[in-house]
Amino acid sequence: MVEGKINKIHGWAAMKPGIKVEPWSYTPRPIGENDVEIKIKYSGICGSDLHTIKQEWSGTTYPAIVGHEIIGKILTKGAKVTEFNEGDLVGVGAQVFACHRSDCKPCNNNLDPHCPRGVFTYNSKYPDGEQ
Repeated sequence: MVEGKINKIHGWAAMKPGIKVEPWSYTPRPIGENDVEIKIKYSGICGSDLHTIKQEWSGTTYPAIVGHEIIGKILTKGAKVTEFNEGDLVGVGAQVFACHRSDCKPCNNNLDPHCPRGVFTYNSKYPDGEQ
């Protein structure tokens, strides 16, 4: 694990089904060896985000900070991250994790979005059970 530079994340969260959002903060998970920490500059909100906070699709966990299509700069990177450097401008889509295990057919066929252990940008948990 690497010590991140952001110790509190501040955003606008839905606390219950609906479109009302309010300021909310949380402590981010530790930065793993394959992770990057990003200072978000911009984030898109689309129809899927609204469906999520309004609980129109089942399974929303509240508080929910939605948004993906993120643009920002890397502040910190894990020890195994080789293709990016601190200060690089990066984008994040709807998925933030794929297992890349040797026994995962989608990951081994460059089909990360189909990884059964994948984690979405929001309303999803990592294999260790943490958000």
